Amino acid sequence: MAMPTGLWSRTRAAAPRRTGTRAGATCRAVQLQPGPELHRGRRDAQVARVRLLQLHDGWRECGSCNCMTEWNYDGDADGVMESYEGCSATADWDQSWCYVQGGSNCNQALNSTVAGETRKWRECGSCNCMTEWNYDGDADGVMESYEGCSATADWDQSWCYVQGGSNCNQAVDSTVAGETRKWRECGSCNCMTEWNYDGDADGVMESYEGCSATADWDQSWCYVQGGSNCNQALNSTVAGETRKWRECGSCNCMTEWNYDGDADGWLECTPSTPSPTPAPDIESASGVGEPTMTAAIIAVILSTACA
Repeated sequence: MAMPTGLWSRTRAAAPRRTGTRAGATCRAVQLQPGPELHRGRRDAQVARVRLLQLHDGWRECGSCNCMTEWNYDGDADGVMESYEGCSATADWDQSWCYVQGGSNCNQALNSTVAGETRKWRECGSCNCMTEWNYDGDADGVMESYEGCSATADWDQSWCYVQGGSNCNQAVDSTVAGETRKWRECGSCNCMTEWNYDGDADGVMESYEGCSATADWDQSWCYVQGGSNCNQALNSTVAGETRKWRECGSCNCMTEWNYDGDADGWLECTPSTPSPTPAPDIESASGVGEPTMTAAIIAVILSTACA
C-alpha cells in the first residue's frame, strides 16, 4: 500500500540512498524442476546460436521498466558493493526494489540520491512478470517478444519470466542451456503483486499491493500481469504508460495461482469448476450420505469460488 509521507521521505533517503486456472482450461501439476520449455532439448543449440547472433549484433528487445538482471549496490554501507538479482530487498531497506533497464525511459523510475549515481530505480514485486521478455517459442531460431504473462507457441499455459529471479518463491529454473532467468505459471488478468502509481499527483510514485484503491479513486483496481493478453484490461490514460489496468475486487480469488499443497515438490492448480462427483465420506448425524450443514456450506463456498 502507499507509504505515509513521513515514511516515504525517510525510506527515500535511507533505502535507495541512491536516491487459478482460466475458465475451461485443463488443470495440470507443474514440477519444480523442468521449465516451460518442455520437449525442447533439441532447441538448446538454436537458442545458443541466436544469443550469439544477438550478442554480435549488439541489440535485443527489452522492457524499459524491467529490473536489471544483476546490479551492484552498497546496501550495508561498508564500502563494498553487494550483488543483487532482479527485484530485491537490500540491507538498508526491506522493500523490494531494483535499478531499471531503461533508465529515464521507464515512467516509474526515480533518480538516485547517491552522488554520481546515474541509474534509475523503482519499487517492484519479485514475482511480477517481466513487462516484456524474449523467448524462441516456435523453435525457428529467432526470439519472439512476449508481453507480461503470456502463452507461447510451444505451450498454451500462460507463463512468464519473473522480475526477481530466485527472490521469487514461486520461480522455477529454466531447462534451456545458459538461461539464468526464472519463470512461473501465471494468470494474465491477475493483478501485479506490487505496482507503482502517482495517485495523489504529487510527482512521487506510491507503491500499491495487488487490487487497491488509490488516492484519486475509491474503486479498487490494479495493473495486470499480462498486459494486452488480459481480455479485461484497459489502456491507461496516463501519458507514456504502457501497463494495462482493470477494476477488481480485493477479496476475489486470483484466476490462477501456484501452491504445493501436498508438499511433494510440485505446484498444483485447482479446477476452474467443481467436480460433478460428490465428495466422498460426507456424513451427518442423521446418516451416511446426507451432508452436514457445515459440509453443505463449504460446498457452496467452493462452488462459488471456483465458478
